[in-house]
Amino acid sequence: MPRTIILRFVEDDVSVTADLLEERAPETCRIVWESLPLEGRTVHGMYSGPEVFIRADHLEPAPPENQMHRPLPGDVGYWRQEAGLYAASPGAACEVVFIYARGAAIMGADGQPTWVNLFAQIRPEGTEAFYATSRKVRLEGPRTLRIERGA
Repeated sequence: MPRTIILRFVEDDVSVTADLLEERAPETCRIVWESLPLEGRTVHGMYSGPEVFIRADHLEPAPPENQMHRPLPGDVGYWRQEAGLYAASPGAACEVVFIYARGAAIMGADGQPTWVNLFAQIRPEGTEAFYATSRKVRLEGPRTLRIERGA
């Protein structure tokens, strides 16, 4: 059995379990696992479509692993942009993202295509309520997302 993480919208008490993809993204899984729990206010992607993320700028850089530009619903990724890459981003930025519907395409701050390290996949159980809450982030505003170790 793979190790798992739990993603929970705190205010709504809605959660899902995701399996770590340690064979495909070992360093990214290590970095995230060693940093858990993570908690932050959610942001809905402006350019990427049905994507929700929390900032995790303190995470160490990960090498490119199992990269995706067009992730699918249930994909959980690690995205990082180094400092000074764009004038609008003088500091390094790191995000833990997940996709809740079809049609996502990972984009950077300038709307240009970029890549995310796919390191976990959400199990199908309980996704209906979790994805419905994800849509509310776009329409109603941020919620607190907590990511913690599962089994």
